[in-house]
Amino acid sequence: MTEDKEDHQSEGKRLKSISVVISCLNESENISKCMHSTLAQKGRKNWGNQHHADGVREKERVRTKVVVVDGGSTDDTVLRAKKVLSDMKTKSDGKDEEEVIIVECAKRGRAKQFNRGGRVVLRGSLEETKEENILVFLHADTTMPETYREDIYDALRRERERRERERRFPSAWGVIKNGCAKFARLGRSGGKAESTNENNRADAPCWGAFPIKLSGERSKWKKCVVASFANFRTRRTSIPYGDQAIFVTASAFAEHKFDESKMFMEDYEYSSRMKKCFGKPAICKSPVVTDSRRFESVGFMNTTMINILCVVGFHLKVDVGVLANFYRNANKRREVDTN
Repeated sequence: MTEDKEDHQSEGKRLKSISVVISCLNESENISKCMHSTLAQKGRKNWGNQHHADGVREKERVRTKVVVVDGGSTDDTVLRAKKVLSDMKTKSDGKDEEEVIIVECAKRGRAKQFNRGGRVVLRGSLEETKEENILVFLHADTTMPETYREDIYDALRRERERRERERRFPSAWGVIKNGCAKFARLGRSGGKAESTNENNRADAPCWGAFPIKLSGERSKWKKCVVASFANFRTRRTSIPYGDQAIFVTASAFAEHKFDESKMFMEDYEYSSRMKKCFGKPAICKSPVVTDSRRFESVGFMNTTMINILCVVGFHLKVDVGVLANFYRNANKRREVDTN
């Protein structure tokens, strides 16, 4: 009993901060709105400790760090991001709950930008304070719900409880699946039995994503259909897209970073790898809102079919460069036909 309480307390002390890494390239229209959505704190007061109240004596709001990584924008994206930073410093009341860092990355590519921002987050905070940090990887044309911090912790808690129920009361399919997973892990470890810590770590959820919603009021019913299809696909495949604000724990990111060799579908490849290593993602309830400009310019059905074909090609091991060329050419052709 005492040992369980100590584990509970240590878990409560770890989960205190969230870091949002925003990748941007020529997003001057959206960067300010995106940054403001990550800095908003709304929800139950002092919710950051609500799941671990007996493990934390002092009530405090969750700390937030926002790292904006620009991939060489030619518009005023960086200037607008710095404007948000200066406005935040002006309105600051002296509390050290929010921090914004702007990093100008010489190399383009979301994988490079996310890894660069993730390294900025990991450098110092994890080793010095020994707290578990949540990293959220966000596209600059996507905005977070105001309660996203609460949503992330709730999603991880629900996924932890689901895994615990499956472990205690497994179904027939669950027994087969867990047995295959154990044999696979045994094969990767060279036939050596896994330690208890490694088994517990495999059972603990450490990544997740948000459902999606398209912005704007124009063609609202079409946007609802597309978003519902995307959310259904995520629930069935457990592989979220990059614009669904994928989040991971700092310890998981330290071991599994984005593949910088991929300049296209790097988010999808990362989600596939995380699912293979850590199981199903924790899915939040509140949706993120992503910009619908490509759906409106290319067409809702056309965009959906292009995305599906790219995913099928990815699983058929088609070269990522070929998929990227197909994606760009198909979008340009459809955009001309629509206009």
